[in-house]
Amino acid sequence: MGAACVIEDGVARGTLRHGLEIAGKLAREFELREYTVEDLLDAETEASVMQPLGFNAQLMVRQLVRVGDFKGPFTLNMIKRLKAADWRQLRAAQQELEALGEAEPASGA
Repeated sequence: MGAACVIEDGVARGTLRHGLEIAGKLAREFELREYTVEDLLDAETEASVMQPLGFNAQLMVRQLVRVGDFKGPFTLNMIKRLKAADWRQLRAAQQELEALGEAEPASGA
């Protein structure tokens, strides 16, 4: 499988294999941003970290910037409609963004 996305300036961009139907139109291109601590706390409030699938979906709702022409807000029900391959692709993008954030050197050390 090729690269799931391209990451530039903290935003992952890619094309979903199957896409997501939004307002009767199939949308495939996506943008997913790095998460913030606020995103983590909000996702944890909605779904316990003891439920990783639900937690990651809640986090994804907050990280999604755009799918096709739709710029949010995104909902959990929208995420639930994804095909498994598209879910895995967005999860891979989440993980790549997280890895980049962890790899950044601490400032002022």
